Amino acid sequence: MKNVGKRFEQDLIKSVPDYVGVIRLPDAAQSFYKSSNLRFSLKNPYDYILWCPSTLTLYALELKTVKGKSISFERNKDEHGEIHYHQIVGLQNFDRIGECVCGFVIEFRELKTTVFITISEFLKLQNAIPKKSFNFKDLSTYNVNYLTINQTLLKTHYRYDIDTFLKETALHGGMEVNQNEV
Repeated sequence: MKNVGKRFEQDLIKSVPDYVGVIRLPDAAQSFYKSSNLRFSLKNPYDYILWCPSTLTLYALELKTVKGKSISFERNKDEHGEIHYHQIVGLQNFDRIGECVCGFVIEFRELKTTVFITISEFLKLQNAIPKKSFNFKDLSTYNVNYLTINQTLLKTHYRYDIDTFLKETALHGGMEVNQNEV
């Protein structure tokens, strides 16, 4: 069986409508071989860039899948979590450009739920929560604005309603997810 994370990525990207441009940032060489022998390596700031021409919206997305109901994150580069510090910084830096939607698409496999959290909402959660992880219920507890991405199980793979996701997060012609952003 393929890596669960790669399978999630493939299923999600297969769900992207044909009219949307998709760029997958290549993984560093060491990630293919799980090697720590390299002195340095490029760390991608996120997984995908999407361009939706119908709404003139650019997306920077980091995709994560977790077995349970919670996901860990790093508060600095010396910690170990599922959401890495360099990914948080990368999305935050790209978000500063403006006119783009940046965030995490997180699949909670046990709950059969996939959500999108903008980087600004993630940072709000990270600053409010005392622990180095959050569970699905914490999103409501800490009043995080998030979007559930509808998913349908085919035989063994999921299809995600990315068309609706794009419409609901569009900067031009759709609703903005970052309603609390000043």
